[in-house]
Amino acid sequence: MNAMDHGPFVSSTIATDPQSTGSILAYKGIAVRVGEDLDAVMVFDTDLLRVAGGWTGGFLKWYPARDGLQEFPSPDGYMHFSTSHRPGWSRDGNFSDPRPWGYGPVPSTLGTYKGLYLHGDQVVFSYTIVESNVLEKPGFERVKDQPVFTRSFSITPTTDSLSIQLTEAPDGPATKIEQIELAPSEGYLIIQSGDQARLVAYSGLPAQATWHIAHRHLILQLPPVVQQLSFELALGPVGSAKEHQYMEEYLRSKRPVPDMSAWLTPATARWKVLETEIKPGNDTGAFVSDELTAPVDNPWNSFLRFSAVDFMSDGRAVVTSLSGEVWLVGGLESTSGGLRWTRFATGLNQPLGVKVVDDQVYVTGRDQITILHDRNRDGEADFYQNFNNQVMVSKNFHASTLNLDTDSKGNFYFAKATPWPPVSRQGGVKAEITPHHGVLFRMPPDGSRLDIIASGLRNPNGLSIGPNDEIVYSDNEGNWVPTSKVHLIEEGGFHGFMYSAHRDPVPTDFVKPMLWVPHFADNSPSTPIFIDSPSWPAALQGQLLLTSYGRGTLSLVLPEEIGGEWQGAHVTLPLQFRSGTNHGRFHRDGHLYVAGLTSWQSVGHGGDWGSFHRVRYTGKPLGIPVAVKVKEGIIELKFTEELDAAAATDPQNYQLSQWTYPWTSQYGTRGKIYSVRSPGATQADSVLVESVKLSDDRKTVTLEIPELTQQLVRSTLGILPGLPDMIETSMGLVLAIDYNLRSADGSELKQVIHKTIH
Repeated sequence: MNAMDHGPFVSSTIATDPQSTGSILAYKGIAVRVGEDLDAVMVFDTDLLRVAGGWTGGFLKWYPARDGLQEFPSPDGYMHFSTSHRPGWSRDGNFSDPRPWGYGPVPSTLGTYKGLYLHGDQVVFSYTIVESNVLEKPGFERVKDQPVFTRSFSITPTTDSLSIQLTEAPDGPATKIEQIELAPSEGYLIIQSGDQARLVAYSGLPAQATWHIAHRHLILQLPPVVQQLSFELALGPVGSAKEHQYMEEYLRSKRPVPDMSAWLTPATARWKVLETEIKPGNDTGAFVSDELTAPVDNPWNSFLRFSAVDFMSDGRAVVTSLSGEVWLVGGLESTSGGLRWTRFATGLNQPLGVKVVDDQVYVTGRDQITILHDRNRDGEADFYQNFNNQVMVSKNFHASTLNLDTDSKGNFYFAKATPWPPVSRQGGVKAEITPHHGVLFRMPPDGSRLDIIASGLRNPNGLSIGPNDEIVYSDNEGNWVPTSKVHLIEEGGFHGFMYSAHRDPVPTDFVKPMLWVPHFADNSPSTPIFIDSPSWPAALQGQLLLTSYGRGTLSLVLPEEIGGEWQGAHVTLPLQFRSGTNHGRFHRDGHLYVAGLTSWQSVGHGGDWGSFHRVRYTGKPLGIPVAVKVKEGIIELKFTEELDAAAATDPQNYQLSQWTYPWTSQYGTRGKIYSVRSPGATQADSVLVESVKLSDDRKTVTLEIPELTQQLVRSTLGILPGLPDMIETSMGLVLAIDYNLRSADGSELKQVIHKTIH
C-alpha cells in the first residue's frame, strides 16, 4: 500500500498513532494531496464536515499487520494543524457534538456531505450547511519556504449566521488576536501566545465577519449570506510572532478568489488503458476456470486485491479492489485474446461490494455507499457522489462494511461486520459494539435512509438476493459461531452472534443456518450466488454457488426446504483459482465471473494477491449430485447421469459420519466437532448405511439409515465442560457422505458431501 500511487485522495479512517485506538484523526477521513508538487495533505471529515488537519512531508503510511488491514494508516509527515472531533460548522455558535454515539454523520438539519468532484489532481468537496450549498477546495502553497494551507469556499445564500471551526488555538488570557486589514475584505490575523504565533489570512469575507477563540479553536463567524459568497482562508504554520511578512506577500501575490465552477468541469483522462491476456482453462470436466489476467505490473503499483464484480450494459466488467480502486474490464466476449483494463476510480475506503443499476456504478465502502459518475464519458470517474453515509464507523479494524445487492423493488442491501475481539481477553481490549455492528441494512432506491432488518451477524462476507427476493449470506466462525455457515435471512430475526443481537432480553435461540460449513472444508466462505444462467444445466437452476475467501475454491450448495425450514448440502467443485475467491456474478454471456483476493488466513492455488476468473460450463457430464434430500431414515442423492448399478447399490461404497456443534462464546471450533451420541466427546460418529436402492432411471440413490430420525436431529448437547456461556438449543447435525461410485460409462464419481440437517 505504501508503494502504491493512490491518486489525488484516499478515503480511510486515519489514526495519528496506529498503536492507540484513541488517537483517531478522522473516522471517515478523505486525505487530499494538495499543492503544486502534491507535497502536502489535508484531511476532510465527511461525518463532521470539518477539515481534521494538515501536514507536510509525505502522504499516508500503512502498516504490515494483516496485510495493511489491521491498523489504520497515519500521517507520514509533520502535522501543522488539526481540529477536534466536533462539527466543523455551527448555526448558533455551539460546536458540541450532537450525535448520541459520536459516530456517523451529523444530523441533516446541520449539514450533509454530498460528494467530491475531481478535476485532474484537484479535489472539490460538496456539502450542505443548513439550507446553504457549500463547495470547498483544499489547497497549499509555499511562500518564502513557509507552508500555507488554503481553503477556498463558495456558499449559496442562507438566512442563518454560520460559524466555521478553523484550527486549534491556545485559549486563555495569554492569547491575543491582532487583525491586520490590507484591503476591504482582505487581511490576516496574528494569533499570539507567548513568543509563538500562527498567521491566518482571509480574502473575500464580508465586512460583518468576525473572529474569536472558543473551546481552544479559532472560529470564523459569518453574517447571513444574501447572495452567493466566495472567499478563501489560509493557515500558516506556528512560528515566531515577528515573522509575518510572508503572509502579506501571499496576499499581495494572490489572484482573486477562484471561481469554483472551473474546478467542477471534468478534466481529460489521467490513466492509460492497460492490456492483458485471457488464459483459457483446461476443459476436461463439466466446468472450466479461465484466468482473466490482472494488470499486476502497472504504472501505479496498484495493490490488486479484487473484492466484487458486476457488469455494465455494454458487457464490461466493473471490478473493485480492496486497496481502493475500481476497474473497468473490456474484452470479455472472447474465449481467448486480449482484455482492456481501465482504472475507473481510486481512493475509496476498502470497497467490498459493487452493484450497477442503469449503468450507474454503486460501490460499498467502509464509510459510505458511493455512486461513481463519469460525466464526460472518458472512462474515469470524476464525481464521487455520497449515496448514503449514515453507517457508523468506529475504532475497530474488523468491522468492515460488506456486500451490495438489490431486490426486485430496487432496494439496496449491505451488511456490517462486528469488531474483534468483542470481549475482554488477556492482553487485549473489549471492542465497542455500536447499533450498526453485525446487522443487515436495507436502503430504498433513492438511498434516503438506512433500515436495519436483521441482526446477529458476525463477519458476513457475502450476500446475494434470489429470484424471489430471498436474502442469503455467509458468515465466518468465531465467538457464538462454532463454524462458518450460510444463512437464509429472516427479516427481523436474530442470526446467532450474541454480541450483535441488539435486543433485550438476551436471546436464547436464533435463526438456524441453511448450511454449517466444516472448518476443514472451508475456513472462510464468501458469497452465495444463485444460479440463474440459461447456459448452465437446468438441474442446477435455483441452486447456489459459494465462493471461498479462505480456501480459494468454488462450491455448490444444494438447498432443501422442509416445513418452512431451510437446510442444505455443500459440495466442492474441482476448480482452481489463483487467489481466494470473494465474489461472483453471472454475465449476460452465461458465464460466471469471480473476483478474488488473498490476505491473512486465506490461500490461493496460484499464490496471487488478487485474481479474476471466468467459470464456464462445458456441457460435459456433471459428475456431482444436483440434489440431496432427507426423509425419516433415508438420504437421497440425485445425479444427472446414469450410475453403474453395482457400484451404486453397494453400501461399502458409502462412508458416512455425523456430528454437531455447540452454541457458545468460545471462539469457533478450529475444526473441533462434537459427537451426537456421546455428548462431550470431540469426535464424529460413524453412521451405518443399511442398504442402498437405485431408482428406475438409475440417477437417484436412496441410502437407508435407520438411526436418522427427527429425535436424533433435534437432540441437544447439554452443558459441556470447558465451553463458556453455552446455551442449549438444537443445532441440527452435519452428515458427511463420502462416496466412491461410477457412472454408467465407467467414469469415476468420488466426492464428499456435507449435509446440514435440521
